Amino acid sequence: MVENEAPLADVEAEAARLLRKAGEAKVLVRLLGGTAVGLHRHRPRPPALDRRYGDIDVVVRKSQDRGLKRVLTDLGYVPNRSFNNLHGDRRLLFYDEQNGRQLDVFIGTFRMCHSLELDDRLELNPQTLAPADLLLTKLQIVKINHKDIVDALALVLDHEIGDERTGDVIDIDRLVEVTARDWGWYTTFTDNLSRLSPVPELGLPAADASDITGRVTTIRHALETARKSLQWRARAAVGRRMPWYELPEEIVRG
Repeated sequence: MVENEAPLADVEAEAARLLRKAGEAKVLVRLLGGTAVGLHRHRPRPPALDRRYGDIDVVVRKSQDRGLKRVLTDLGYVPNRSFNNLHGDRRLLFYDEQNGRQLDVFIGTFRMCHSLELDDRLELNPQTLAPADLLLTKLQIVKINHKDIVDALALVLDHEIGDERTGDVIDIDRLVEVTARDWGWYTTFTDNLSRLSPVPELGLPAADASDITGRVTTIRHALETARKSLQWRARAAVGRRMPWYELPEEIVRG
């Protein structure tokens, strides 16, 4: 017997229900996307950075996607069968039809404009990806929009830069690890990082803007001065003359 036949209207409450039911089924799932950013409110956010969240995005451990499919079906989600049949080895789509929401499932790896391996990092936080991974998923978007910039700003404001082994911080070593071996990752990430200088129209309090600027400067310095791989340096010689990213395909509901 299913505890509730339909997903809850409140997206954060529904995300918590999903995580709880997945945990009961021994399926390792973590949130990403805006809903995950929302769960990282560690202090009151200025109104410009505190937005409403719509869809739910998750990462499931490789080999546990079948278990997650069963959980989602029990919770009232409807699969996009054509998409799942075509891409089900790495990504799944489900719908919450009652609330008009989409649920995106990444299997072990986040693949959009760039690929981010996550299978061995899902246990760092009990509900979401680690803050560094959340920031990477936001700033890997080549055609980044205002919503994702706001989420990235909120992450930087809510977390100090440091070592994730010491607490809930943005782990600088993780950012360096990903960007120092892949010129494409580095280029997209640093391009978007430059957009995080708080823009005047957001009207952020001076103290918040100062915190963000200082942390962005710290990240940029670490990434610029990190030792780069041979592959990174070879790709850097080609530069922007060739595409360094993939554009996610448009999804048609089916």
